[in-house]
Order: sequence, then structure tokens, then C-alpha cells
Amino acid sequence: MVVLNPDLPVAYRDLLPPSATPRRVPRLRPSPSCVVLLVGSTADYRGAAHHNLHFGREWKPVFDDLLRRRRLMADPSLLVTRPTVTDPSLAPAGRHAYYVLAPAPDQRSGIDWDVVGPRYRDELVQVLETRGYVGFGDAVEVEHLTTPADWERRGLAHGTPFASAHTFRQTGPFRPANLAPKVDGVVFAGSGTRPGVGVPMVLLSGRLAAERVVGPVR
Repeated sequence: MVVLNPDLPVAYRDLLPPSATPRRVPRLRPSPSCVVLLVGSTADYRGAAHHNLHFGREWKPVFDDLLRRRRLMADPSLLVTRPTVTDPSLAPAGRHAYYVLAPAPDQRSGIDWDVVGPRYRDELVQVLETRGYVGFGDAVEVEHLTTPADWERRGLAHGTPFASAHTFRQTGPFRPANLAPKVDGVVFAGSGTRPGVGVPMVLLSGRLAAERVVGPVR
């Protein structure tokens, strides 16, 4: 038995013979991707919690931008995580860590992230400063930007870290099976297989993979 944890469409594409790929796998609809900005900063925003969601005014058009037009959000909605508010040891004394996530279209958009990425980073910083993180850009001491192109280079189909979209026909029992139907002894784990995306779901996929190998786990 072999347990495969790469992104499921990539595992079929790169690790198994073409004849082993179920017909539906190439047709799976991907989730939107994201841009992630990691920052080490001198700024401490005491009103910010560990996790902070900042929604733009144009809520519905965000989905239109990401899913239909496949373009950057005109009015971004962002997740800002500040882990050092919970565990100050994650940064040197007087410093703070920030994780800024902006949903983005997947790699089918055709965006040249090597060109657009640095510009979009600056745009995200400007948005943060208008939403209460005053002086965010000037306080950055170290940073790292991850774009959909980076996710794709890391082996994720369509450059999205969220695997196939959680539409009804791709969720739970309708997600691709944990067993490769045409290759004996191949088991899948991870967000691309049943039951789906998210830490609890992925842990369940691991349990299912274990049961496929050794039988029911008690």
C-alpha cells in the first residue's frame, strides 16, 4: 500500500499512469487561490485580535471578481492574523508577526504574478493602512510574499492551496475517492480527497487512509 498526500490532481498527473486517472479528475473545479504576506513588524495594534476579518463594502462583487472574471478584488476582503498577541515568544521582544491573506483568482486567470505580485503587495499595505493598521508599511522589518504562481510551483493544481472547490458535487462523499479506482494499493489523503478542505476534514482523510490500509481504527 502507498499513501499519497500531494494535491490529488497533481498526484494523478505526476505519479500514476495516465490510464489511472478517473475522467472527472481533470474536470474538477478549483477553489480560488490567495496571496499571503508574512511580516515581521515593529508595529503593535492593540485593538487587533489574533484573527481579524476585514470585509470590503462590495461583498457580492468580490465573488464575481474571483470566480467569474478571475481578476483581483476591486474592494479586497482580508484575513489578518497576529499570532504574537497570543504567543509573544513568536517574535523578538518589541516585535510582532502578521499574516495577511487576500483571496485571489487561481492560475487560470493568466495574471503574471512575477510582475503583479510586488504591486499587489503595495496595494494590500495601503488597504491595511486605511482599515486601521496605520503605518503598517513603514513598520515592516522582514517580509515574504506568496502568490498563486508560488503555490503552483509548490505542486498545487491551478495554484490554489485550497484544492477543489467545495461545491455540492465536490464535497463530502462526492469528493474524489480515497482509493485510486484503477491502481491497486494506492490511497489518498489530504484536502483533495474525501471528505474535503480544512484541518478537521484533512485529519479525517488521514483516518480514512489508515482504515483503507489496516482496517477500522478504534
